[in-house]
Amino acid sequence: MDNNPASRTTYIVVGALTVLVGLVPLLAMIGVLPHGQHEPADPAPSWMGWVIGLMFVGAGIIVIARGVWGASQSDDQLPPTVPWPLRAINDVLAIGIVLGLAALFTWVAFGPGPRHFSMNIEGLIFAGSKSGETIGRVAFGLFAILGWAIAALTVRATLRRWRR
Repeated sequence: MDNNPASRTTYIVVGALTVLVGLVPLLAMIGVLPHGQHEPADPAPSWMGWVIGLMFVGAGIIVIARGVWGASQSDDQLPPTVPWPLRAINDVLAIGIVLGLAALFTWVAFGPGPRHFSMNIEGLIFAGSKSGETIGRVAFGLFAILGWAIAALTVRATLRRWRR
């Protein structure tokens, strides 16, 4: 367990900043913050704003919890003194983040509509070409598959830990 007050404070401050970053898309989704004056050429579905905001808020809460309870920097587990319901909330937030990332990558790779990718390969810049869209979708598709595999492993590991 890390009992260094400076380290604990750092966790709490970084977690709070992460929560604030997550509040930006959430506040935009509920209309408190403006969305922007120009509609994008290929707008993303509104659920993506909710997912992105909730992932950041969840991550911030996890980091704050690590600071409050003095989690070790070398271990991803909360200390054994943390009550089970709070551990479960921590695990559910973590699973939500992994599932959210997998869902976002899946939509970018396989969702309807055009995608605009630009890439820089050894000084050559490709922007807006159809090949760029294909390469971008393939890359996001691979990350989507990887994301779902990580999500499945995370859920499996969490369920095993809960059974103990």
